Formats: sequence, structure tokens, C-alpha cells
Amino acid sequence: MSPVTFHLILGDTVSMICPARVVEDTADGLLLWIAPGSPVWRAELPPGAHLRDLPPGGSHPLRASRWRRGGALILQPAGAGHAVWWTFTEEQEFRGWYVNLESRVRTGADVHVTDQELDITVTPDRVWRWKDEESFAAKTGHPVYWTRAEAAGIRAEGERVAALVEAAAFPFDGTWCDFRPPASWALPELPALPLGSVTAPSGVLVLGKAGWIGHRRDGDRPWSEHAVAAAAAGGGHVHDGAAGEPATWGYEAVAVAASADRPLPVRARTAPSPFDGEPALSVLEISLGLPWDHAAHGPGPVPLGDLPADRCGMVLGDARALDGFASVDGPADRLRQAGRDHPLRAGALDIDGCRVLGLGWDSGDHSMRHRGERAHGQAYPVTLDQRDGEAVLRWVIPPYEAPREAPYETPYEAPHQEPRSAPAGASASAPAAAEDEA
Repeated sequence: MSPVTFHLILGDTVSMICPARVVEDTADGLLLWIAPGSPVWRAELPPGAHLRDLPPGGSHPLRASRWRRGGALILQPAGAGHAVWWTFTEEQEFRGWYVNLESRVRTGADVHVTDQELDITVTPDRVWRWKDEESFAAKTGHPVYWTRAEAAGIRAEGERVAALVEAAAFPFDGTWCDFRPPASWALPELPALPLGSVTAPSGVLVLGKAGWIGHRRDGDRPWSEHAVAAAAAGGGHVHDGAAGEPATWGYEAVAVAASADRPLPVRARTAPSPFDGEPALSVLEISLGLPWDHAAHGPGPVPLGDLPADRCGMVLGDARALDGFASVDGPADRLRQAGRDHPLRAGALDIDGCRVLGLGWDSGDHSMRHRGERAHGQAYPVTLDQRDGEAVLRWVIPPYEAPREAPYETPYEAPHQEPRSAPAGASASAPAAAEDEA
């Protein structure tokens, strides 16, 4: 079965985003497997701190990490306010059960779990105890967490589960304790990273270059007018070049129709940069809030053009709002400041009442990979596509391919050189770096 993405939330903070394999998906509930070493996004906290001990409302950017424990099998019973975890060592020995009291929402392949702090640990011989009671009590009544009435319901849910433990009833009857994942199950990829949402009250969304957004010849119409016309034609490329091709250097954007009455979620898939190993953008996907039009577009995808990775960053938002953005001083600097602490340099700004997203670049990856932009053919495809029956805008940056060595261009052959021998005791290759488990 296809993997799902497990989002763990405490209060108003995403603690972790982890991929999980679906073991069973029935009317009775969802059974998931998280493998040891799975790649995850984890909230970056002060050294030694736990999210439960920090006040809500803090800024905790997500960083790429790994699942640090043994494997976990997670049962999410349908309609229940809890999940049961079978925990294992890395050698796949059963360690015990963990009952997570929670609320959750499943949307397609995303499962959003809001942790309710109070938990229950259960040993293999079914000795159980409450966990985090003091922290649960301290959060009760806080507007970000739960009311006193809700707290009573959370504890009652735990007591019902504890009764199953004492009766050795399912899921505490030994079922799944000998679970072994098939050897063919490879580790999943790092899941998509949510970047927040944007709004497009004009009904037209634009993804374009931030550094050239204010570049317009005297007498030209505002860029929003070009964008509205392109969106009305089914979506397309807007640029300041001649009628056919965009200029080598200049403003470029892609415009599409989008829902005017709801936030539009944005997420990104990443791949390690071949230059510094940091996560780098590979796919940017924006949900447009509109159903996919099979009659107009067929099965998709529909090519809309391509965009270079502007070294000053990219900007995503309402077409008319970006006219106002172009008129302010230093728009690219504002975007860089907004995204300075984000792993993908993503930051949101409010412009003319619209939520606009800026996207920057990791300096190591961009300075080596994208420095040529369109002048050197470094423009990447933008398409209108579908996901779960909804229209999405996708910008795909393919894996990096190192340029081949240029041949000698002189009319004579390169001088022959004898290879030099290595000094005595030198190694032929550098030792591999130890894996960082932090």
C-alpha cells in the first residue's frame, strides 16, 4: 500500500512529520509501520529541551532528521481518541505498548495527530501507568490546549483503554507482538514539507521571480493584467521578453486560476543538495482549491512553461497583490528576512491583505547549481496537474547533473603527463564520515 505522512502536533506547533507504511486500512482503523532510521522533519528545539516544556507560540523550524528509535507499529482505531503503539528495538524485539491519547484528522495520504499530552505506558506483562500527568494538568484550561471538560474526557478515554490492558483484550492480547516487516520494505523518502498557505482573492495565483518583479517598461500594463489574461486562457507563462521567448534576464512568472475564498496549501519535496548535503527544493506544489477539469485538461499534466531559479528568490501569491509588492523598496530583501530561519528559506508576508510566500535558496546549492539561470538553460518545468481530483500547480527541479568536462579546444593535443605516485602511507580515498544521529 502507498505510504502516508504522519504529522504530530502539540498545541500550535508541529513536532514531527514522518512517513509511515500502511499495514492495514479497514473500516475498523488504520495500522501503520514506522521503520527505524526513517527520514523525518523534526522541530528544532533548544538543546536538552522537550516541546512539552516550552510555552506555545514559539518559532521552532523543522529540520531534516531521522527516526531515532526502533520500529513502531501504530493502530489508530476508527473514531477513537487514542492510538496504540507496539514499540520494538532495532533488532525487532517487542518492548511494550504505548497508548497515545490524541485527536486526529486524515486527509488523503496525510494523517494529522494532535497530541493530548496524557499517555499510558504498558510493559510486555501488561503493567500500565499514566505518563505526563503533571504536564497534562498544567496545560488544562490553556486556550491552545484543552478545557477542563475536555481534559475529563481525555482521561476517561485513557481509563477505557486501561481496562482493555487489565483484561488482556485486543489490542493487548499478544496480537502483532511478533510483527516483522518484509525485507522488501525499503526506507521511505523524506516526506513533503508544508510551507504554509497563500491566498488569492483575485482568483489568480502567480509564481514568479522576486528579483525582477518590479522590472517593467514605461507604459506597460501592470503584471497582474497579463497574469489575469494568462489564467483566463487556462494558465500560462508571463514574461517581459518578445512575443515568443522570455528575455535571458528579466521578469518571468506563471499564472493560473485559483480559488478566491480559501487558503491554498503549499508544500515542497526536497532532495539533498549534491554540494552541501542540505535539503534543496525538488518539487513545489500548490493546491489551487479547484476541482480538476477533465474536459479541459484530460488526465494531465498540462505544461505551462518553465521558470529559472532566480538568485534573489521566488515569490508566490495573488496576482494583484504582487503589483503592490513590486512597488515597495527591497522586496527580495524582505523575503530573505522572512525566511531566514526556514530550511528552504520560505517565509510569508502580508501584502495588501493577502498572504504571500517567498522562497529563497540554500547558498551552497544555489551558488553552484542555479547561477546561470536561463542564460545557461537552467529553467525548470511548471505544470498544471491533479492530486486526489484537485488541481495543483507544480514546479519541478530535476536532479542535478554535473557538466561534463569540456574537451580541449586548442588545435594541438594536451601534453602527456606521467601520473605522480602518492606519498608513502597515503590512502587512496578519504574515510567515510560517521553518520550523524543527533
